[in-house]
Amino acid sequence: MNDTLTPLLALEKVALAYGSNRVVDDVSLALAPGPSGLALVGESGSGKTSIARALLGLLRPVSGEVLYRGSDLGKLDRKGRRRYRTTIQPVFQDGTEALDPRMKVGSALSEAIGVSPDAALRGEARRARILSLLADVGLDERIADRFPHQISGGQRQRVCIARALAVRPKVLLLDEPTSALDVTVQARVLMLLRQLRDEHDLTYLLITHNLSIVEQLCETTAVMFAGRVVEMGPTRDILRRPAHPYTAALIDALPRMDRPPAADRPRAEAGAAATGCPFRLRCPLAMERCTKETPAFLSHGARSVACHFPDA
Repeated sequence: MNDTLTPLLALEKVALAYGSNRVVDDVSLALAPGPSGLALVGESGSGKTSIARALLGLLRPVSGEVLYRGSDLGKLDRKGRRRYRTTIQPVFQDGTEALDPRMKVGSALSEAIGVSPDAALRGEARRARILSLLADVGLDERIADRFPHQISGGQRQRVCIARALAVRPKVLLLDEPTSALDVTVQARVLMLLRQLRDEHDLTYLLITHNLSIVEQLCETTAVMFAGRVVEMGPTRDILRRPAHPYTAALIDALPRMDRPPAADRPRAEAGAAATGCPFRLRCPLAMERCTKETPAFLSHGARSVACHFPDA
């Protein structure tokens, strides 16, 4: 197997469900070795977080495969799964909830080091590794001796990033990593994430509904609606000339100085259609064909689109 051609992580025709409720259907994605980034965007309920749970091994596919270096994650032995858990690390949106309030920052980082390739480090050597991790995310070494409630929200999020880096991962799964931060702190954390991606050859899977941060971290974007990917391709192309009407609607919802806020403009609130194109109940371009045929996910220039009338 040629590792240069094999994605680090991939989903192949994956379907996910909670009981009888199917939430993701026929999704295929591939994450290349770093430094690289793939953004998964869409509204709440589109299936983004369920895909994250599948990649973390917390949700088994109903069908399809989650692949790690070409091997089915569900078939890995105990040693393989342990190695996989150090390959991918999550960074969630709220550092307050992600950190144990009873544990000092240094102890939280030490705990993560304990399951990393540096687990043998003891005493001063482990302390040096802790301080190195704090320095990587731009935090003063004195933070190591503080509890989470004694530091700011931005500092807590940086600690969460440092804890993820402690196991020397290949992939960071960023689930709305800046949504709990104010605009100024958000900009600093995004700058830090860009820097760390290149310095540590990381692959990012960014899960967000906020298109304004996508281009800063990810070269490729996949847009999800109702559990399916409806458009995927180079981030720059998607943001500047969306081919699917749902992508266009997401971009149109971004605030701009030259038009009223999204709340002041009319918008459709309909859900997904059960037959034909899932987006047709909201789509301003829907025609008779859209009521009868589910559009295939086909190549369209540099991207792939599930729409009967892309670029219309």
